[in-house]
Formats: sequence, C-alpha cells, structure tokens
Amino acid sequence: MTTKKRITLEDVSRAAGVSLSTASMILNGRPDVSFSPDTVRNVRHTADVLGYRAPVRHKARPLSSRKLVFIVSPNIGNAYYSSMVQAIQQSAEEHGVSTLIFTTYRDAGKENELLDMAVDMGVSGIVFTMMPQSSLLEKINRSIPIVVIGDRNTSLNVDTVELDNYSAGMLVGRHMLGLGHRHIAFISTTLNSANAMRVRRLDGVRAVYAQEEGTSVQVFARDITPLEELNDIGIEHRVGYELTMECLKRSSRISGIVAVNDSVAYGVLDALAEKGLRVPEDYSVCGFDNLFASHFRTVGLTSVEHHIEEKGRNAFHILYERMTGGSAPNNITRVEFSHHLRENRSTAPFHQQGKEKNEEQ
Repeated sequence: MTTKKRITLEDVSRAAGVSLSTASMILNGRPDVSFSPDTVRNVRHTADVLGYRAPVRHKARPLSSRKLVFIVSPNIGNAYYSSMVQAIQQSAEEHGVSTLIFTTYRDAGKENELLDMAVDMGVSGIVFTMMPQSSLLEKINRSIPIVVIGDRNTSLNVDTVELDNYSAGMLVGRHMLGLGHRHIAFISTTLNSANAMRVRRLDGVRAVYAQEEGTSVQVFARDITPLEELNDIGIEHRVGYELTMECLKRSSRISGIVAVNDSVAYGVLDALAEKGLRVPEDYSVCGFDNLFASHFRTVGLTSVEHHIEEKGRNAFHILYERMTGGSAPNNITRVEFSHHLRENRSTAPFHQQGKEKNEEQ
C-alpha cells in the first residue's frame, strides 16, 4: 500500500507559478501585504485543487519573552561579514538575546522567505549586514524592528548604520594618484544595483581620476550568481586571481591595482606572485575593508578601514532600543561611520623605471 504524498507549500507555489513567499503570504492571510485579485484567486484555487492543508502553527510567545534576533548576511565566507556577524552576536549575548544567522547569497527571493519566517516566528528583531533588496522591508519594520548596515540610502525608512563607500573610493583614488599611479585597474566581482557598495567604491575612484588628464581606470569585473557564491567559498579570491591574470595580459601601462575588497585583493596578490612580480616594486595593490588577515606580515595590504566590529555592535544597540521600547518605529536613526586609509607595504610611489618595465611586457 502506497502512502499518499502530503502536498506542501512548495508544490502549490510551483503549480501556481508564483514564488514560495507569495504563496505563503496569500495562504496565511498576511494583512500587511497585498497582491492582485487574480494572483490571490490563482493561488487559493491551486491550493484547493491540490488538496493543500496548512500545517498547524503554535502561537508564538510574546516578543518580550522570545528575545530572538535574525542576522541576515550575503555570506559568511568573507571575513567582512563573519566579523560583523560575530560582533552583533557579542552584543546580543551581553543583553541575553539569542540569534539566528541567515545567508542569502544576494538572492532577493531568499530575503522574502526569511522575512516571512520572521513574521511567523514572532522574532524580536532583524539586522541586515547589507543593503536588502526586498520590497517588504518597510512594511515588516512596522511590527518587527529592523536595522540595516549599508550605504547611504535616505529613501529606505528603516534604522540604518550608514557607510559612504563613494568617499572610501575617493580615498583610495587620491592615495594611488598621489603615489603617481596614473593608470590603474579596478578588479571586482558583480557590479550592479544589488551590489551598490561595490559600484560606489568604483565611482569614488573614478571621480578622482576624472579630475586628472592623461589618467585611466580600467575595470575588470565578473558577474557571480547567487548559486556560484553559495557553492564556492573561495570565489572572491579566485575572481581576483583570474581577473588579475587577464589584466596582466591586456594592460601594459597599469602600475597599480585596486581590488573591490580585501578578499579579492588576496587573489590579486597571489596572481602577481605567481608571475614573479613584486609588490609594491612592480605593482601597488590596494583593497577595502581592512580585514584581520591584511595585517599579516606576509600580506601587508593597504586597505580602507571600515570599522567592521563597531558597525555590528552599533547596529544591535539601535535594534535593542527598538525592541525594548526605547525608540519608536517612526523615529528613523541614521548613524554614519567615516573611513580612513590604513597604509601598509602593498603600495609605494610609482617610478619611471617600473613604467618602462611594464611597457616592455
């Protein structure tokens, strides 16, 4: 005798041709979101035809006793995010708050799913370690406190620990140009609206170089899908390595390389070392984030300080104020951190001899 397969929410969403989060919100009667009447009828009719029965949910405990916070991050393979997540957890531990970590790999659909889960579980708050893509954010923020760590975005009405990656890019541009590097490469993973932090870093570098005639910033970028980021923990290092190899083949005038972050910069350094090129004698290399490994004697990477741990702790403190009634959801808090460049051994003044050597290659 065969056992009849239980129809799941995934079955309904697939048959109705909608996302899992859309099917969930419609069938659970979420009052804070709206869909077209046709979409609602389609999902409900599909559920009836398939024989879907929603699982019985136990009522969530009150927020005051639950004290559970979601931490949402693109990944935890990059030390920028893992360090920030740990700083948030440290602050949460000090206040007796439990945490759950979710990774989205920059997939907007995953953001919607975890926001739906947060509502179902009745969590106390959510911290995004990056600028989210979900359109549900502000609606959910009315009932669940949300704090975002990301680039300046005055259109997003949630509490924000703000960064200014455009200014950080300008810092790097001025540093490299000040050292005499008139032709540089900018090496990056995906550059698009979902990765605004990277784009703004590039824009800042370009803005400085645009003010000087006879200079150039050549961009070498590679798009990375959420699935690729999930399946390859070392993808940023690999992209930095492979794009540097491409850069060395195509660009003879370049004397300096700017990596979109330190993880990519480590790949840049390895590629140069494999080619027998010296840093900074042959090429100057600069990154962003000033990760712990950048201080190792064998690395010595010049990088922009991003106050990673301070931002994480600050974000939790803002969230905790909301969780405990210290501030209202309509009083938006925006805290901005400034950046400074931590010079190390990977950058040095450009010499004419080095230029002649590069042009001969």
